[in-house]
Amino acid sequence: MYIVIGGDGKEYGPKASVEVRDWIAEGRLNAQSQIKEQSDDEWKVLGSLQEFAADFAGSNPAIPQTGVTPPPPGITPPPQIQHFPVAGNPAAAQAMVNGPATFMMVLGILNIVSAIIGLVMNLAFGGLGIAAADSGAPEEGMGLIFQAVGGIVGNIVAIIVSIVIIMGSVKMKNLQSYGLSMTAAILCIVCCVCCIGIAPGIWSIVVLSKPEVKAAFR
Repeated sequence: MYIVIGGDGKEYGPKASVEVRDWIAEGRLNAQSQIKEQSDDEWKVLGSLQEFAADFAGSNPAIPQTGVTPPPPGITPPPQIQHFPVAGNPAAAQAMVNGPATFMMVLGILNIVSAIIGLVMNLAFGGLGIAAADSGAPEEGMGLIFQAVGGIVGNIVAIIVSIVIIMGSVKMKNLQSYGLSMTAAILCIVCCVCCIGIAPGIWSIVVLSKPEVKAAFR
């Protein structure tokens, strides 16, 4: 059984060899199409498999049939440019996103830990403020309470943003949800702590902007 990548850049299968041959005959696959066995992680060029070599015999395996009218006799046709889907090698796209996605995931986890510590500290400040207000120092107590409330809100927002960054990085590693992956990269830059998130955010945006990576998302 085989997994193939069609002309639309999407994976299809598992398919038996007879189905693959039907697609070759219909012009939906060519010798440069990507294929792998169901139990194998390595993508190969369809024309390199001996099992399907006879299916390309006597034809131009590099260019699928498109119904183009042949030139008149005696006129040499210009060289044809081969166009293949940019998503023909999802393994390469996967390798490109792994680095920045892992970097963002680690940053998101560290941000959550930092925000939880800050949340505990702000709750303690709030308790001190209440105690100060009850002990006859209302102005000092209210100041601590307002500071604690502001810190608690900020910590909660940081936790939510970090969760979105982690979710986006996981989707990015799996080449899923392009929009969420890009959102996570932007949040990494905008909501970074001490500018730590700028580097992985920019790295992720650069990688996600590559056509072959964008096309590999599903």
